[in-house]
Amino acid sequence: MTKTSNYNVAVGMIVALGSFSYGFGFATFATSIGQPGFYTYFNLDPTTPYTNSILGAVNALFFFGACVGALGAGPLSDHIGRRWTILAAALVALIGGALAAGSVHIAMLIVVRILQGCGLGALATLTPVYLVEASTKEKRGMLTGLHGFFLVSGYNISAWVGYGAFFSKNLTFGWRGPIAFTCIPCLMLAIGCIWIPESPRYLLMKDRSDEAWRNVQRLHHDPADPTDSAAHEEFAQMRAQIAFERTQPSGYWAILTTKSYRKRAFLSCFVQLAANNTGGLVINYYSVIIYGYLGLTGSMPLLMYAIYTLIGALGNLCGLLTVDKTGRRFALLTGFTGCLVALIIEIAMLAEYVLVPVPDLAGAKVAIFAIMFFVFFYGFFIDAASFIYSSEIYPTNIRASGMALATFTYFAACITYVTPGAVAVATIEWRYFVIFACLTLVSIVVIYFFYPETNQKSLEELAAYFGETVVDDTFEKAEEREKGAVEYTETVG
Repeated sequence: MTKTSNYNVAVGMIVALGSFSYGFGFATFATSIGQPGFYTYFNLDPTTPYTNSILGAVNALFFFGACVGALGAGPLSDHIGRRWTILAAALVALIGGALAAGSVHIAMLIVVRILQGCGLGALATLTPVYLVEASTKEKRGMLTGLHGFFLVSGYNISAWVGYGAFFSKNLTFGWRGPIAFTCIPCLMLAIGCIWIPESPRYLLMKDRSDEAWRNVQRLHHDPADPTDSAAHEEFAQMRAQIAFERTQPSGYWAILTTKSYRKRAFLSCFVQLAANNTGGLVINYYSVIIYGYLGLTGSMPLLMYAIYTLIGALGNLCGLLTVDKTGRRFALLTGFTGCLVALIIEIAMLAEYVLVPVPDLAGAKVAIFAIMFFVFFYGFFIDAASFIYSSEIYPTNIRASGMALATFTYFAACITYVTPGAVAVATIEWRYFVIFACLTLVSIVVIYFFYPETNQKSLEELAAYFGETVVDDTFEKAEEREKGAVEYTETVG
């Protein structure tokens, strides 16, 4: 069994700052619209349809930028590498966050949020790609699950920052301060990129096998295995399979025109669409507004949002620690089923006890419980597993482009559901969530019948699920056992 070293985990946590940056940057605007100073500074009335349209536009254009960043990050990372593309994306997000914090007009805020979204969208795409390529098959779920945990932790820290900023006597700082803080994790990631190694699988795609071996040896070194025999076997399979994959077509056109690649892309993209089909992003983004409908006022909506995201972050932590034991299918099916139950309870409470002429306090409490119940199942079972599945299902030659399509699908669904969210929640109310309940039921059926289990399989072994060639590397392994240890030791030395 190949060792997941402490160094491997440390590198994973540095790279996962990209996920934290996205979560923090995305969620900050959700707390900004809960700050009275935001509406005062931009001369907006929070009760008017015009303001709801402005909020929808800011959200939509942020996700438009994220779509552009995702689609650009895939090919760029295949050209210059995962590490350098992550660095470039962090710098773009850093500049976008700084300009957003300094916005003097709502139009400026809208434009610079596009730039920020571009950088953050690229980070959300490449973080799971790097993590899955740097992990062992035994702990791939745990290491790649850092993406979901750090992302939702970004939501949570942003929520607590927003809650604290609510009490600032400087109303402008109440919304500018949290947006400015989004620059900090981007800067930390940019500095961290100085020390992280390049993805060994990317290096093999570029036929830089010596450098790839050095990185594998550092990432998966086991003190109990002084000759690194397990790492040698892993590397042998990796090198043999990727040598074959280098000869195969790559890029977006290859994905669209190759049958087995299209199947992989469907599985990868649909699970991202399914995650949004639950309505989780709508609840997350407009939760401060929803809590207002449930009778909470003042700082209470922001406090409840902070608790909501804390439950999601803790759920993600539990998910990354268990997904390698339970498997991806179990996690996804359990998560979507739990979210469906929570949505049904929420819809019933809103329709019968909350959004009525005389609201019922007990019904409002059950509705709040349903929201927390929802995020527990979403965080524990869907967040980590969905991104793990989307990134691990591809071969190395199309992984970055394939994951770019998956995150593009995710962001496009965000535009579809979040943009009209403020207006929909204010007008058709609970009926908007009926749509998500129906879509979630469809997702459960699709995942049950069409999704194979990928747990405890190496990335190279997954090719068999799609009728593709799995290189028989038995001879190569034997040859490397005899002379490879000396050869690689001399190379490293």
